Amino acid sequence: MKKKMKPPALKDFQPGTVFIIKEFDVPLTHSPTPDGGWLWLNWFGGTPSPYDERKFLKQGNHWPAASFEEWLALVQDSL
Repeated sequence: MKKKMKPPALKDFQPGTVFIIKEFDVPLTHSPTPDGGWLWLNWFGGTPSPYDERKFLKQGNHWPAASFEEWLALVQDSL
């Protein structure tokens, strides 16, 4: 039996994290790192994995989520 994954909460993210939607159903995050850089993660399926934005993001195929709740609904739908 597959273990039910607990969706992330807003408090789990660094301040300044941007919640992004790619092509209507892929939840991404763009988060600041302690060293001053930025990290892209793909949350589809509920487990964050590194995301190569240079390879996959194109003008017009992604946008900021209107709210954390909108972004979280995509994560939950992907579980």
